[in-house]
Amino acid sequence: MDEQLHEDYGGKEWVTKAPLLKVMLKLGIPIAVGESLNLVYNLTDTFWLGRVGNEALAAISASWPVVWLIISAAEGILQAGISLVSQYWGARDWENSMNAAGQVILAVFIVAGPLALAGFFLIPPLLSLLGVPAEVLPQASTYSQIISIGIIFMGLAEGTSAIFSAAGDTLTPLKIRALGNAINMVLDPLLILGYLSFPAMGVAGAAIATIFSQAIAGGLALLLLHRGVRGERLRLHNLKPRKWLLKKLLKVGAPLSILSLGEAGGFTLLVAIISMCGVDALAAWGVGDRVTGLFHIFVSGLLGASATIIGQSLGAGLKSRAKKAAVKAAAYGASIMAIGIGILIPFRYQVIAFFAPNNPGVIEAGAQFILIMGPSIIFFTLFLAAGAVAQGSGHTKPLMIMGLIRLWVIRNLFAFLLGPGPIGWGVTGLWLGMALSNVLMGLVALLWIMGGSWLEPVITRE
Repeated sequence: MDEQLHEDYGGKEWVTKAPLLKVMLKLGIPIAVGESLNLVYNLTDTFWLGRVGNEALAAISASWPVVWLIISAAEGILQAGISLVSQYWGARDWENSMNAAGQVILAVFIVAGPLALAGFFLIPPLLSLLGVPAEVLPQASTYSQIISIGIIFMGLAEGTSAIFSAAGDTLTPLKIRALGNAINMVLDPLLILGYLSFPAMGVAGAAIATIFSQAIAGGLALLLLHRGVRGERLRLHNLKPRKWLLKKLLKVGAPLSILSLGEAGGFTLLVAIISMCGVDALAAWGVGDRVTGLFHIFVSGLLGASATIIGQSLGAGLKSRAKKAAVKAAAYGASIMAIGIGILIPFRYQVIAFFAPNNPGVIEAGAQFILIMGPSIIFFTLFLAAGAVAQGSGHTKPLMIMGLIRLWVIRNLFAFLLGPGPIGWGVTGLWLGMALSNVLMGLVALLWIMGGSWLEPVITRE
């Protein structure tokens, strides 16, 4: 089958021609493996920083939502690139597919500098304003400032990976990510704890390892994109600004950027709410969230594959194939998550203790997080499936509305009321409020997917 597809279509149209399940597996497995490598890197960070102390773990938990707040302004452009590159590809308009890819890369270079400066100077006072505990604040500020410097490298790595995937090549991004993560994992113990005569830099070492590995990955990906993806090369003329394409990127990407800003702001506020319950709660959230993220490995593969299938199918006029891919991704993803959480819950104490040894407060709060939040993540997977539909179809406004309501109207409100707020159930209330947002918005997302209002392509010609 693969040989026939390559002979008839030059390998370019296999996503819209091959059996749907086969495409999901061929696209999704490399994405899943890549996410597993990324999770191993995150867990490695958590493991080594746990040896530094609770404050180091809490610093990472407090920093990332605020860093995300800064870089999320460009997030929508990268995700909009998936819609446009994949839909032009499905329509056999290879030149505009590469033009859309070029505009994504161009946008990364344009916005990276201002975002890096904003992050470097604004994040430390923002962390202080949000009430991050005093013993955590210095390390959180240092980590976030160093990460901010590497925003351009992170943007290049993510943008080029999205372009390869949208064109139906997920193996190349996997190889690039494997190299970057291997570099990071080697550098972590050297720079965090000072092995082999390196200076022990704690959280600063973790940040330096991250941006160095991202720089290697981003540069290599850009070089390989220039060499070609399934016979199409990104050339210098594709980087020339094209007003009509930039407008389309903005139209599709603006709701995603607003959602990313809203989510980042929402999680930043969530950090403040969790901080009201103390350092143990903040550290437990960081560890528990990373552990439950283990099962997103397989789900992310399905969702990444479905975004490409949906985009290329809509570009090719295959609406029924696009909807079938969306429904299957939601059903398979929720099933995988249910199995994973069911396995994790009985071992929740042991798992948290592995990452936070000799910290009974963190262990107890982290175990409660897995018990309460775990089942709700099944419903959150439905919301993630809606995100894949939005990325592939380019219909991003409904996702924006659902995402903002999930965090600002439901999650933060109920987390505060049930946790440190007037009801006062403490850490248990925090997790209950967060779980409620996943359940409610997951059901709404499923209704949107099944409704099919997104089954129209968004591409246009110059």
